[in-house]
Amino acid sequence: LLLTPQLSGIVWGFDQALFGRMVRYSLPMVVIGFAGIINEMLDRALLKYLLPYDVHTNMKMLGIYSACYKLSMLMSLFIQAFRYAAEPFFFAYADKSDARQVYAVVLKFFVIFCVFIFLLVTLFIDVFKYFVGDEFRAGLEVVPILLLANLCLGIYINLSIWYKLTDRTLMGASVSLAGAALTIVLNIWWIPLFGYVGSAWATLACYGSMAILSYLLGRKYYPVDYDVKRVLGYIGLGIGLYFAHGQLLAAIAWQPWLLASALMLLYVLITALCEGRQQRRLG
Repeated sequence: LLLTPQLSGIVWGFDQALFGRMVRYSLPMVVIGFAGIINEMLDRALLKYLLPYDVHTNMKMLGIYSACYKLSMLMSLFIQAFRYAAEPFFFAYADKSDARQVYAVVLKFFVIFCVFIFLLVTLFIDVFKYFVGDEFRAGLEVVPILLLANLCLGIYINLSIWYKLTDRTLMGASVSLAGAALTIVLNIWWIPLFGYVGSAWATLACYGSMAILSYLLGRKYYPVDYDVKRVLGYIGLGIGLYFAHGQLLAAIAWQPWLLASALMLLYVLITALCEGRQQRRLG
């Protein structure tokens, strides 16, 4: 009885205008989700058919790639948790006067933490490799590539607020479809040439291109003053420390875990120094 219109105050009727707005906003989001599944799963679906070996070897290579893919899940889990928390925050904060400045700060610290995860997994790969079987460790070279790909995906998620807050989800869908098309083309092209490493590079190229395209469109439709130089600087620092780790291991007689810890500490110190200096300058 309490749910009847007379007692609850519900007015019967169908709001066609509201329904039209909902459909125009939500249907492109379905396309975005579908394109996201293509970007995430298509490489493993194609590997068993496009690798230039017999069926047994192709499945073995697929198993190696899939096992090593799991080592990038630490980044994926953080990004997924961030998405669940950040998107409601972005919408709730959109009406604030300093919303765009806050969005820029969120992206910067998001990148700082993701680069930390990248270094944690890649520098201590001798530890993380035990999460997969010995027969799958031949594919560990794809782990840094996939971690960077997930970092680009996270950046894209941050940048995608422009089409969500301005109700331009159809344009957002076009970005996702462009990424899906790139995923299809590059996998078909690179898998026969480079094997599962080609799939990893295709994933990085897809998410990197989507992040760049979303940034350029966002500058037009919902400009946010992102600190691009600092964001790229932290990513470059992480990649540089990763390559330095490989060179230093061959040059000095340090234990791998000790060298990795020193480089992780160096990243934290450089980040803290840069951010502290910026805060003092702004203050």
